[in-house]
Amino acid sequence: MLAAARGLLVVVTAALAASGCKKTADPPERGLAATATAPEPDRIEVLARHRAVAGSEDLATDPVVVHFDRFAVTKARFDPAHLEGGTATLELDMTSIKTGSEERDRDLESPDYLDASRFATATVNVANVKQQAGSTYTADATVAFRDVTKTYPVTFAVIAKTGTSVRIKGELTFSRLDFAVGIDPATDPSERIDTPLVIQWVLTLEAT
Repeated sequence: MLAAARGLLVVVTAALAASGCKKTADPPERGLAATATAPEPDRIEVLARHRAVAGSEDLATDPVVVHFDRFAVTKARFDPAHLEGGTATLELDMTSIKTGSEERDRDLESPDYLDASRFATATVNVANVKQQAGSTYTADATVAFRDVTKTYPVTFAVIAKTGTSVRIKGELTFSRLDFAVGIDPATDPSERIDTPLVIQWVLTLEAT
């Protein structure tokens, strides 16, 4: 269905710290597991699912993966050896989404959903980084999109680091209704898109 990923938002808490240079993401990869022969490519994507509505066969296509081709870390301040207190700003290009269907991509970018022509960028500011245990950290991610600003608590793992960079991995579940995207099933029970979305990220971040 064209609406399969209607609720795409970019609560991207993927930006604990980062490179400050523009990045073009690699082609979509489903799942978070890396292979033994090649490192997992950097990526940001959202997983969307359908509601069980009578007469709908949409569930067979779930999850629909919405991939971002373009994202950029515009500011990053952190010490790879001591991430506590690190900050970063991440921007996502809402016109760069890819779902494997050009028709669905156009549908998502339309005024009915993301309205990407008016709201072409989602901005995430990450702060208050704290170590929890071992390689696990928490942070606050403040997301600005569609004239709405919302802060989420996020958790991520550091899976590799160098003297100037860290590689992080994580996911977060959030509601598309936080940014007034799509129809609320409470007002229209025939709505086929589920409200929870899952955003996943794997990023190599360079301190600037």
